[in-house]
Amino acid sequence: MKKILSIPLFLLAFSSYSQECGTDYIVIGRNLISTQRSVPDVDLDTAQVLTIPLVFHVVHLGESIGEGTNISDEQLQSAVVALNEDFRKIEGTNGDGIGVDTKIEFCMASRTPDNEPTTGIVRHDGSDLIYVCESGQNAGEVVTYAEHGVQGSSCTSLNFQSVPADYMKQFFGCWDLDDYLNVWIVSEIENNDGGNGIQGFSFVGSTGNAFCRNGIVQLFNATGTTGTLKAGREKNRTLTHEMGHALGLYHTFSPAGCNESNCESQGDQVCDTPPTSSNYSCTTSSCPEAMLENYMDYTPEDCKNTFTQGQAERMREELWSSWNGFTNSLGCYPVVSLDGGITNMSIQSPNCSSSFPLSITIANFGTEPLTNPTLTLSNGGSVQTEQFEGVLEPQTTQTYTIYYSSPQSAEITAILAFDEEEQIPYNNEASAEFIYEQGNVLKVEVSPDVWSNEIDWELRDEQGNVLIADGDWGVQLQDSTFTKERCLFGGCYTFEMTDSNGDGMCSIDFGNDGSCDIFYDAFVRLTLNSEVIFELSESSEIDFGTSFTFDFCDEVIACDGDTDGDNVVSVLDVMNILSGMACVQLENPCWGDLDGNGTTDVGDLQIVLTNYGNTCSGLASSDLPPSVSALKARRDEHRQGYYDLRGRYVGNDVERLREGIYILVTSKGGVSQTQKVFIR
Repeated sequence: MKKILSIPLFLLAFSSYSQECGTDYIVIGRNLISTQRSVPDVDLDTAQVLTIPLVFHVVHLGESIGEGTNISDEQLQSAVVALNEDFRKIEGTNGDGIGVDTKIEFCMASRTPDNEPTTGIVRHDGSDLIYVCESGQNAGEVVTYAEHGVQGSSCTSLNFQSVPADYMKQFFGCWDLDDYLNVWIVSEIENNDGGNGIQGFSFVGSTGNAFCRNGIVQLFNATGTTGTLKAGREKNRTLTHEMGHALGLYHTFSPAGCNESNCESQGDQVCDTPPTSSNYSCTTSSCPEAMLENYMDYTPEDCKNTFTQGQAERMREELWSSWNGFTNSLGCYPVVSLDGGITNMSIQSPNCSSSFPLSITIANFGTEPLTNPTLTLSNGGSVQTEQFEGVLEPQTTQTYTIYYSSPQSAEITAILAFDEEEQIPYNNEASAEFIYEQGNVLKVEVSPDVWSNEIDWELRDEQGNVLIADGDWGVQLQDSTFTKERCLFGGCYTFEMTDSNGDGMCSIDFGNDGSCDIFYDAFVRLTLNSEVIFELSESSEIDFGTSFTFDFCDEVIACDGDTDGDNVVSVLDVMNILSGMACVQLENPCWGDLDGNGTTDVGDLQIVLTNYGNTCSGLASSDLPPSVSALKARRDEHRQGYYDLRGRYVGNDVERLREGIYILVTSKGGVSQTQKVFIR
């Protein structure tokens, strides 16, 4: 049974000491290595390769996998590949530099602490994460992950502006720090909206198992080498840099700058990295002997390719002293040889269409290939089978988008099978809830010019949340039209398109007079319920400069006689009336009570039959009879139950709600009352 706790809760806050830098900061948890001794020599030619199991915690904002902050499995897998290239100095890769092979490498965890199969990726919806500072000068201040992201310091610091990372880690839970290194992928750091500023941070070395504090925190768009990445962060060097901190390395620079007098106690305390101040260029150094190629400096990604012998020795000593080299961890070892499973199943919900895309990600958890996956889908009635040809290699994933039809809200179940008989069958089934809700379909169509890589667009709601986005399609895709759709459920929205070159979707403007001469018939079109509400296609419009915005509002359309909100007055509405029960009170009317008399009766049936066959297209709410409009308004006003923090109704069944904070709406004497509650 779930427990409901009233808010405010006692939220723990932990203080930490941080050293802030230009693009990251390192959190000093302890004096890792004595400054009065040398690290013993290690023969890296014969040293044992130490393999570190990684688990990635993606703390997203509610998007589907592969969208926005909820970056794809492939992007995370590319991050591990790039880490190994850098730490192992693999020939012919970006990591093939002037340094050494550290004999340290990484895997994505293939088993959980409970010895269950895993991809090494855990996804957490942080859109409802709230933090309340309980002490110090900021006591009572409230921040949310969705609006402010995370920070490395506690809420008692002067620059308190985001959810403390320690709290986020404890809220979602880390994996055993003796067997895994946790990497937290976040939407923003210190309220930077995922842009400039701090890109990642880490404690230097292990801090022990207390409070889940070990582990790296970094931005979603600075992780990996493919997918959602910002300019200058495409080589995964942010993760390589932060991993160096996690394994005991400091920055190569120090306040002493070029005048380091004791290499064991100043700078990074590693004697084969030359003394330097911080560097920000691949060609100009702050000190004569600076190593611009070192991963632990602030130089651009293009020139970083080096860990030195001393840095390798220091990281290996940290691994042996604090983690026993991870030699006792089974995290990298698959549970069995033949095992696949469904790792994610998601539906954009609520949805205003009875035919919708369903995203399913499958994984091969074993050591042997699996062939020809088959997915069987059911909503408790109709069954749909999808067969795919191909081989799923060990420790890889594949995401499929399947279009499925369900005439009403239902739980959709998927069952996975391969040609091979698997040794673990229980992870082959998953389900997701499809919720139908009356709304309007927005379709965005963009046909770009030849410089299609320069264009990006996004749709935001009134709170600034990005609902859908697209762009950066690559060069010379001027003959393509890119389309995305989204259900809207009332409210106002902003569509914004940007061009990084500042000339809109114009390829050539002779004379630079603002009227585009060559634009390959580029256009932007927004359609709401098959009605064009915005179009940009003329030569005088297409050169819109750096950006343009279009604001619009969507009014949810309703039909007189539509009791189930499917936009059509049909036999289902007749059935709703015939099976209706008398209402307890008029202030909280029944969904089938169309005439507002407190019961579902023959009068309501007459309304349905009179309007039988009508659809909602073209009927605005102002066109409804006054009595029905007022009734629907009262229903919305007094609808009791649980709402999420975005104001969306999520039902009355506590057992179906995941742990988190909700707004509970109740009614007393005909008056609505609200209360913030925590359900666990």
